[in-house]
Amino acid sequence: MAPSHRRHYFAHPQHPLLRTQYGGDSTHVCDICRSQLAGLAGYRCNACDIDVHEACAVYFKEAVAFFAHPWHSLTLSRIPAAGAGWACDLCEEECAPGSFVYRCARCMFDVHPLCTMLPQTIRSALHPEHDLCMVPSSGHCAACHGDLPVWQYVCGGDCLIRLHIACVSGVLSGDDSLLAGQSSAGAGASQQLGSFASQTASSGYCYSSVAPKPSSSSARVIAKFLLKASFRVAVDAANGDLASPVLNVLEAAFS
Repeated sequence: MAPSHRRHYFAHPQHPLLRTQYGGDSTHVCDICRSQLAGLAGYRCNACDIDVHEACAVYFKEAVAFFAHPWHSLTLSRIPAAGAGWACDLCEEECAPGSFVYRCARCMFDVHPLCTMLPQTIRSALHPEHDLCMVPSSGHCAACHGDLPVWQYVCGGDCLIRLHIACVSGVLSGDDSLLAGQSSAGAGASQQLGSFASQTASSGYCYSSVAPKPSSSSARVIAKFLLKASFRVAVDAANGDLASPVLNVLEAAFS
């Protein structure tokens, strides 16, 4: 790695970050998006072992408004390096010690930076009849039948379809046609949905009380969602058409 110049970064005011070109064999991971830095430009604090993609340092602002917590703005903050037990209040997956999250300190609300890029409303080939809206709810996923986190994609019509972020995007199965045509209540019992549940369970990716959680990290699941071509319009609209550099580094890391 060859540092060239310094950047004073609002999320880490203790020390300047050194601009760094990471080697192709680097194992460093961005502490914002949690994807690899190998072969890419970024910033590093050697004293605190902090690494950030150049694109992430530019895109992710000091404070943001987020639909899942409309009462207060969220501030980009670092979890202590020794901090364990932190979880994202949107996807409910771990927030790695030493990583950055968007936080409302007043409400103890934390969310992965990548999760703030998720659109509130999408149109998916999985259920083309209606928009899917991310809302707090309860129940089971219509695709894999597993328990759902509080925040989930729910049909905006009367279909009673609720889906994991990973399932609605087809990340776990690679299939985008599983819910097509399922617009009536009770569609979760369809043959197609049963087939999907069998696929995910047999591959060890089913979210349920008996099957293991996905082996892929939350960062990978969210990245695959954001990179999905059919969601690109919604992602761009939700992020003001400014997210392309971040999507490019995610594509390099996860494609």
